[in-house]
Amino acid sequence: MIGILALATVAVIVARMYHVPSESVPDLLQQEGMPAARQGIALSQQGKKLLPPEEQREMDSLYTEAFKALSPEEHQRFLALARKGTAATDSEIAESAALVQKALQSLPQERNTRLWALVSKSVQLAQQQTSATKPQ
Repeated sequence: MIGILALATVAVIVARMYHVPSESVPDLLQQEGMPAARQGIALSQQGKKLLPPEEQREMDSLYTEAFKALSPEEHQRFLALARKGTAATDSEIAESAALVQKALQSLPQERNTRLWALVSKSVQLAQQQTSATKPQ
């Protein structure tokens, strides 16, 4: 279930900054918009599996801590939206992202920073794997 939570977090990050055409990881954070968010969601799903198990557990723990800040109604709404994954509409992704943003604001700054680092790493790992498997 926690893996689902990563989806909207990535939408928050990626809707502002994700870009794939370049092979360079520093170029990863440049494009805005829902198409970028959708691509980031897919990459995050792939990338979380590529993180070492201890980092996967740490990410899950940070999400669990953050989502305690949502009301029961907000939490249920978020889970319903997150289950849709990449099939969610743009407005549903935006709604999920707003709920994630609210939850993440409850984390102390150092834990929030660590979560963003783990999510970014997962997206980068997936992007690197995707680039490595593309025919030249």
